[in-house]
Amino acid sequence: MRPVVLRTERLVLDLPVGADTELVAHYCADPLFLKYLTTPWPYTVEHARAFLTEYVPAAWRSGDELTWAIRRAEGTPLLGVVGLRRGNEIGFWLGAEHRGDALMAEAVGAVCDWALGGAVADAESVLWRANEGNRASAHVARAAGFRRITPRIATVPGRDGRILPAWHAERRAEVEPDAFASWEPILGGAA
Repeated sequence: MRPVVLRTERLVLDLPVGADTELVAHYCADPLFLKYLTTPWPYTVEHARAFLTEYVPAAWRSGDELTWAIRRAEGTPLLGVVGLRRGNEIGFWLGAEHRGDALMAEAVGAVCDWALGGAVADAESVLWRANEGNRASAHVARAAGFRRITPRIATVPGRDGRILPAWHAERRAEVEPDAFASWEPILGGAA
């Protein structure tokens, strides 16, 4: 598949490139990544370079994972990334200095709308899962219209191969009426 550029009211989602290496390395050194993500730890410039120049282009070509850079406008610095893996599972992260302005929910919503709007053949839903306790990611999923679900096996693989308890959700093309309320047991009722 060829990379696709997506646009929202405030963002451009385009291909992350080698020029983003320093920012990716900086953002991925956040201690929250150690706690909640499966990125290598400690994260180095070499990890970022390999991700951007090898993994991302190869994964787009194969369709295994479609990864977008989140930017304020074309040619501006990377703020974070959002990716859609084969099987329609979404993953994302945002640099710490860019959190708190609902940018990630906007980016995730754009990727879901694109995928569920016919760009991904036979996609009926987009799946989300995160380590149990990752409330920031859960807030993004709720804001992007995901409905929390409880599968029979609610886990996610950890960085070291261990299986960890996880929260799960799904998003359909039309946001389900109970989506927001489904998060109340873990996030409460306030936005």
